Amino acid sequence: MDMDRREFLRNAAIFAAGLPLAGKALANGETPPPASAPRLPLLPHVQLLSSTSMGIVWRSNFPATGRVEWTQDDWQTCNTAWTEEDGLLDANGTFHRAILEGIDPARPLKWRVRSLHITNFQPYHVDFGEAEDVQEGELNAILPADGTVSWAMFNDVHQNLAVYDHLVPHLAGINTFCVFNGDIVNHVDDAALVEKYLLAPLSRVSLEARLPVWYLRGNHETRGAYARNLRDHLSLKEGHFYGAATLGNVRFVFLDTGEDKTDRNKEYSGLVAFDRYLERQRAWLAAEVASPEWRNARARIVTAHIPAPTTIAHLEHGKYEWKPGLPRLDALFATLAEANVTLFLGAHLHNWNWHAPIPQRPYPMLVGGGPELANPNPHKNATLAKCTLSPANILSVNLLSAAGEVLVSEEIHC
Repeated sequence: MDMDRREFLRNAAIFAAGLPLAGKALANGETPPPASAPRLPLLPHVQLLSSTSMGIVWRSNFPATGRVEWTQDDWQTCNTAWTEEDGLLDANGTFHRAILEGIDPARPLKWRVRSLHITNFQPYHVDFGEAEDVQEGELNAILPADGTVSWAMFNDVHQNLAVYDHLVPHLAGINTFCVFNGDIVNHVDDAALVEKYLLAPLSRVSLEARLPVWYLRGNHETRGAYARNLRDHLSLKEGHFYGAATLGNVRFVFLDTGEDKTDRNKEYSGLVAFDRYLERQRAWLAAEVASPEWRNARARIVTAHIPAPTTIAHLEHGKYEWKPGLPRLDALFATLAEANVTLFLGAHLHNWNWHAPIPQRPYPMLVGGGPELANPNPHKNATLAKCTLSPANILSVNLLSAAGEVLVSEEIHC
């Protein structure tokens, strides 16, 4: 049995006994176990949970037990994260997740996922194989010491993987996170589609741009036979697609706007209840915008797939730009109208635009573009939003085309 495996099993016993693993110092002259060539069928992605915690998700080639090792001092100390649910450690599956807690957001982070093969799982005896999958990665310091907060947004990719070839290089200069703001897939048919068109792009941003991601569901991701299994492939804050987080001087709220038609629409076959879901979410939002975290933030950013009203003319006709108004969304946006929002980031329309405040929406709104699905170059209308709050509390908002052209450039003094 090699040292790696002895150490793995020793750690499992320590964890089962309830003893702490985090912060294990390496002996003098000891080097961290080497990483083997990556063999994972699904590379890890890192999901933002808070300024000090991240979730890492990956899939192994074989039934395994998995862990994440991480460090912020170049492996002078090695922290270990496991998944435990009701006393049971992650074991005998191929899909793995772990949450890293106690991160210093002002320091870069190195991480390594390990999956140890389980060859025979009996009630009173488990055999482990010699094979172990390993994959390494790094994160930027998500909150640099000067107080800068920078983030980006993809939206409405609709399974056009070429979009990432054009837009991922434009993530340069972003350190805090990247939000995927819905309709990343067309509909959720099975696990293979989720891995290829959603999870692999999340992994690409985590590994290439060294950014954690926040995935926000769009209306297309509520459709399909496998839509109800989507959360099984993610590490969601408190188990919800919506949520909030404070990063530096910014309070972020992420809203799951659900479907763009009534619950009674024939397309849904009576199997949705977004009216009730949005009412629960509106109650959560009302509490959120009354909280000290929201009220005391220097900038208050809302991100949602379906945008708030764009023009007064649409409101006067009882419509949004995208569809006749839905009472459940009217209530959500009415709550935001009283919340002193600094900026709203939206999607869904496939037509990018900067929308100045109007009385019914007293905050500016940036809507990202989306691929022209009938276009032979489907990335043509795709965009990347890039936002930075400077140490001087000036919020810079830019929207880039696939070619890197600046389509929108605005500043907000916070």
